[in-house]
Amino acid sequence: MENCKGGSHIRPRGVEDAAPYKPKGRTVGSADVRPAAFPQEPICLTREGRACPASTVQSQLKQEQKPSIMSTTSKSKTMIEGPLAKQILLVSLPLALSNLLQILFNMSDVAVVGRFAGSTALGSVGSTATFVTLFTGFLIGLSNGVNVLVARFYGAGHPKDVSKTVHSALLVSLAAGVLLLFVGLFGSPALLELLNTKEDLLPGAILYLRVYFLGMPALALYNFGNAVFSAIGETKKPLYILSFAGVLNILLNLFFVIVFHMGVAGVAVATVGSQAISAVICILVMFRKYPNLMPKRHTLRPDMPVSLKIFGMGAQMALQSLFLSVGMMVITRVINGYGSNVVAAFTVGSNVQNLAVMLFSNFSFGFSVYVGQNFGAKNAERIKLGVRQIFLLVGGLSFFAGVLTLIFAEPLVSLYVKPNETEVIAYSLEFIRIQAWFFPFLGWIWLYNSTVKGMGKINISMVSSVVELCSKIGLSLLLPIWIG
Repeated sequence: MENCKGGSHIRPRGVEDAAPYKPKGRTVGSADVRPAAFPQEPICLTREGRACPASTVQSQLKQEQKPSIMSTTSKSKTMIEGPLAKQILLVSLPLALSNLLQILFNMSDVAVVGRFAGSTALGSVGSTATFVTLFTGFLIGLSNGVNVLVARFYGAGHPKDVSKTVHSALLVSLAAGVLLLFVGLFGSPALLELLNTKEDLLPGAILYLRVYFLGMPALALYNFGNAVFSAIGETKKPLYILSFAGVLNILLNLFFVIVFHMGVAGVAVATVGSQAISAVICILVMFRKYPNLMPKRHTLRPDMPVSLKIFGMGAQMALQSLFLSVGMMVITRVINGYGSNVVAAFTVGSNVQNLAVMLFSNFSFGFSVYVGQNFGAKNAERIKLGVRQIFLLVGGLSFFAGVLTLIFAEPLVSLYVKPNETEVIAYSLEFIRIQAWFFPFLGWIWLYNSTVKGMGKINISMVSSVVELCSKIGLSLLLPIWIG
């Protein structure tokens, strides 16, 4: 005799003299469940021969049969076993293509402005780059915290912790995006004046920054969705979404700038519109693909311990981004003192550099997913093996990227600048050719930081960021004095 929520199990009627009743169905909790001939649903029997309350057994079955993120995700996307190099490549290549497309789409913004609105508009957009990087870096820091936690719980096989992390991260990301929206709307003039932005560039820069920050909530949601996808090894879907949104962004750029002659504002509106569409698609696809992650009314609230973890790790990563951005602010302030042509050249050079480093940077960044899953599964030896292999890969790719940059520097610059603006072209080429020699060191720094981030050891990478900050500030102030 066995107990169940509807009573005590006995043998079915008519089989008292038969062998002890052993139903061919399943066991739910402590209740034996067998399939009935009609209706076609599992039932169990009480002492009186009646079926157990249907809601009790059926609710247990539905809960047990409901697919979790662990069962709806292909095993090939779990990076805790199997061919190491193949898994890293399968995750990193779509991530690399996604970021490459993102850089190309950002380049289209700059190229359209430079070609069809002139160097002043180009300088206005370039003057905002530091603050765009600073505040988007804050959102990326939060999403990196989400990525690390989800990857760790996913690797450890804890679907409930994955769901709690996703629900809390959704609310934290949305709140952060709304906060930055108001910062950008009301603080843009003061922020740009803080960087000593030139008077002729200031109106366009303020307009661009205000419009751009309207899209911060959408950007926060897209980064959140992208972080969850990449944490479980699903990097193709963000690539498809980004591809669609990026093509739309280019078309809107051309439409608003060439047809409506909106200049800086047109590029900003196109960017915000494409970000909003990509965010909506990303969130809808994620919840449709993994319905168990869809927050319900009673689960759509922040879990405080998880939220604090997200905010703690995200804040530290955002602080690292802040350190790097402060260094860029100092460099930008120094550059702004040399006039609009140098600012425009710096904008062009930075975009070319961002394109070149895509060849190796995403293998460094994508490695944090591999480390996070294996750290959660306690596979220390597999992490060590991965570090050795990816170190050689990043070193080779970064050297190759530097060689390509040196060879194709002039054609790349010509994409941004009109042929008659010879001074901007000369400064751009000088910037690019110096940067290319340091690509291997940049790749290894990113790889080191990704490894320690994947293990949740944010304090170690924080020290690296502080050293980098001090170096940037010191050299940006001293080198112009020494070499001009």
